[in-house]
Amino acid sequence: MSFNRVLDQKIPKKILSGAISKNLLASSYLFYGELGTGKWIMALELAKAINCEKNRGEACDVCSSCRKIDKFIHPDVTMIFPIPSAKSDRNKKGEEDLSEDGETISAQSGKLQDKGQKEFEKYHTLKKEEPYTIVRFDRKVNIAVEQIRMMQRDIFSRPFEGKRKVVIMAEAEHMHVSSANSLLKTLEEPPEYATLILTTNDINKLLPTVVSRCQQIRFGRISQDQIEEKLKSDYAVEREEASHFAHLSNGSYGKALDFAQGEKQDIRREALGLLNLAAEGRTNRIIQWVDQLLSQWDWNSILEMLEFADAILRDIYMILEGSDHLINPDMKPEVVKLGEKFKRQNRVEEAFRTIEQIRSDCQVRNASLKLALLNMCFRVKELANG
Repeated sequence: MSFNRVLDQKIPKKILSGAISKNLLASSYLFYGELGTGKWIMALELAKAINCEKNRGEACDVCSSCRKIDKFIHPDVTMIFPIPSAKSDRNKKGEEDLSEDGETISAQSGKLQDKGQKEFEKYHTLKKEEPYTIVRFDRKVNIAVEQIRMMQRDIFSRPFEGKRKVVIMAEAEHMHVSSANSLLKTLEEPPEYATLILTTNDINKLLPTVVSRCQQIRFGRISQDQIEEKLKSDYAVEREEASHFAHLSNGSYGKALDFAQGEKQDIRREALGLLNLAAEGRTNRIIQWVDQLLSQWDWNSILEMLEFADAILRDIYMILEGSDHLINPDMKPEVVKLGEKFKRQNRVEEAFRTIEQIRSDCQVRNASLKLALLNMCFRVKELANG
């Protein structure tokens, strides 16, 4: 079986290997599943297998085509990544918003392409160094309609040197509605020599019309043993730490790498601290803590903190149920103590739903982070105090 660089994912590998060997590739694929589970590296390996000069149904990694795709310089493989928009930069300066339909972006394409090139190169560099890296920016990202239009101008010309043109779109959930509607035209009538591969961490955030026009392949969580072994072999992480990070990652090798590189432990602790403070219910302290968080962490880190808060609440639910299967076993004593304030599982469920809604609002609806965090804390305060 091909796709040796992809951890686990036996079913996606079997589906794609069979499609290549039987010459039954779909024109459009949608790889969906948890963040950091290998969707992007699978897309890259599929592009290599499709265009490999050895013509044996898998990537040889040594021919000119495979090497060019690995270096992101193949003329027939287009990559689209979500990057910070010029809209967020202009908003910081108090200037007029860019229109969501992308027309203003198009009108200023020269300036914006220069601006986006630095962010695009960051994505390229990090992904080339480690395909499972979770690339983050300090502000909101999107896939602008101009990126889709540039791809469309290219895809309708025949392959320059490869067998097929391949488009890889990472984190497609970050498309504007206008971007998604523009992409639909290509998904409905793709050229016969092209394959489009979309990846998403949340299939529910995509337009149903986009989802329905792609062959969907689900990526499951990676086994803890494989994550642990990979951390030890590739990053020389000690066995005990590798096991701990693999457990915390909840099946995401990308998240395990974050922990191994020491970037997420502080944010996880902040999440626990914020939940504790909210449960105590001291309004002045809550406001002070939120202000401190916003001065210390960027937008993306705050969203990650909310994700860790979700995991802590899941642990509280499991403890109230009498289970020891925790995401954060190293914090069990503190989580048990926090759980005593909620008393009942239905209150924990309600707190969990509140945080999920706040995360969604911050990602999709441009909600104020300060207001969102305060609302979360005051709702947790109500639930923890009955």
